[in-house]
Amino acid sequence: MKRRSILAAAALALFATTASAQVLDRPVAIVRLTETVNIGQRELRQQVDLLEQQMGRQLTQDQRREVLEAQIGDVLLNQAAARANIRVSQDEIQQAIDTQRQSLGQPVSDAQFRQMVQQQMGMSWDQYVEEVTNRLIQEQFILQEAQGQFNSIDEPTNREIRQVYEENAQQFTNPAMVRFDHLFFDLRNRSGEEEQSTRQLAASMARRLQRGTADFQQLLRESLDDARYAGGDFGYIIRGDQQAIQRLGQSFVNQVFELDEGDVSGVIESNVGLHIVRITDRRSPRLLQLDDPLLPGESTTVRQQIRAYILNQRQQQVFQDAVQSVLARLKEEAEITRYPENLDW
Repeated sequence: MKRRSILAAAALALFATTASAQVLDRPVAIVRLTETVNIGQRELRQQVDLLEQQMGRQLTQDQRREVLEAQIGDVLLNQAAARANIRVSQDEIQQAIDTQRQSLGQPVSDAQFRQMVQQQMGMSWDQYVEEVTNRLIQEQFILQEAQGQFNSIDEPTNREIRQVYEENAQQFTNPAMVRFDHLFFDLRNRSGEEEQSTRQLAASMARRLQRGTADFQQLLRESLDDARYAGGDFGYIIRGDQQAIQRLGQSFVNQVFELDEGDVSGVIESNVGLHIVRITDRRSPRLLQLDDPLLPGESTTVRQQIRAYILNQRQQQVFQDAVQSVLARLKEEAEITRYPENLDW
């Protein structure tokens, strides 16, 4: 009898807990295209809270409805893409993650990026990867549905390209930049004795150059057979390039820009080692013309970049129009019940 009472009490407790959870998480919408999905108030509220934190203000009721419609659209696109058997590979997912990390504009390690995802996006790494995967699948589905529209996008005319150029000419400039050859003496992962020996070697070569007992080209050739140092064309450094400054150090970049074309430096220290530099090209800031390359040595011209920009804008517009068109069709096909009274909390 006592055991039966305990079981009864446990059953009542379970019922009460379930009932409480149902009360606490009221539905804001029930969506069915291929399967039934209940969008609960708790899920919607989490999304609203995150948006409010990012925007620094509370959302209105109309804005809450917009968030709900976005979630409904997300459910419909996921189910429609699954029905169409859309898949993405692990390589595509990783490439999308790498692209987002690189868009931050500064070098970020995997650990730092994961921490940013958790702190700024309010989600775990697994949730972030799932969201990226869903986004890629949805994009593939939309591209498949709207393939005809994408194939019929008009090519930008010369007049359109010139108009964009003239309206944004101040953005098409080359900043100050220098190009140099260098003799490089790596100091990374060296013991104290090895570092001292490397510094002595660099100083000795700088003296030979200064006294005229060796020329720069000769030392470049000798670097091919001497494992103690390397030599060659470094390429261009752009004035104010933050990646170059972070990699090499502000002092090194400043000293290189103090040199004129044809100058050979003494020993200059960077974040990675020692350099003896010969300036091979120095360019002042200048306005680029339509058929100029974006940077010296590059093949892409201003005209080509503007063409790609206009095409991208048109593709984005076609994509957005396709999303709205596909969602309108899916909403007609699906069973959707909304509970607007549960948007008030």
